Amino acid sequence: MCTLSFVATGQGFLLAMNRDEQRTRAHALPPTIQRCGDLSALYPSEQGGGTWLGINEAGLCVALINWYSRPQYPGTPAFSRGTIIPRLLALATREEMDRSLLSLPLNRLNPFRLFVIGKESEGIAEYRTDNSGIERVDHPWVPNHWFSSGHDEASATAFRGSVCRKAATERDAGSLPWLKRLHATHDPEAGSVSICMHREDAVTVSMTLLEVSNSEAVMSYHDGEPCQSSAGVPHLNRLSILA
Repeated sequence: MCTLSFVATGQGFLLAMNRDEQRTRAHALPPTIQRCGDLSALYPSEQGGGTWLGINEAGLCVALINWYSRPQYPGTPAFSRGTIIPRLLALATREEMDRSLLSLPLNRLNPFRLFVIGKESEGIAEYRTDNSGIERVDHPWVPNHWFSSGHDEASATAFRGSVCRKAATERDAGSLPWLKRLHATHDPEAGSVSICMHREDAVTVSMTLLEVSNSEAVMSYHDGEPCQSSAGVPHLNRLSILA
């Protein structure tokens, strides 16, 4: 369960991602710079080493959300989907990432939607896979939002989409403060389909914000419910982007 938001800026882009998980799930580790192949990359980590969002020094950002509205793999998956992103962040071009994805045993993984965002190419490539193959969808360089939910994905998508459209009319729409506010919202009330999600068994466990310019990526990570972001200082880290 996640909400992923993209906003283009004059020198790059902004990205925000809420991670919704079971309350019993172990806390993730804050963003650190790690070596992926020959490239440096910045991302938060699961305890097992995987991640849901990262960027490398080539300026390529990769994000993954689960696709619950498609039939899940009936057996034991070949590996955790969280390990896909570090593998891709070792690559310097979208073409290499495309080939790497196609080489995976996708028919033995649970469905997912993966986004590759390149500042230089000003393009967003979405890869959708549901055990039967993989489809690439190219999105324009304009604000966009994507959603997943293991509770009721169709309802969450419709509800959160309407909240995002309403928020787009606000005076500071597209700014970093606006993006933070959007990902902490309960509009119109906290619940299973609100962007900052609250259920008895699950909740939004973190918010990751990424600000990418011509020379740098700044990642801010709030470990906890975004609506409680004033309670602590977010983790902050930076990665230089190669010219």
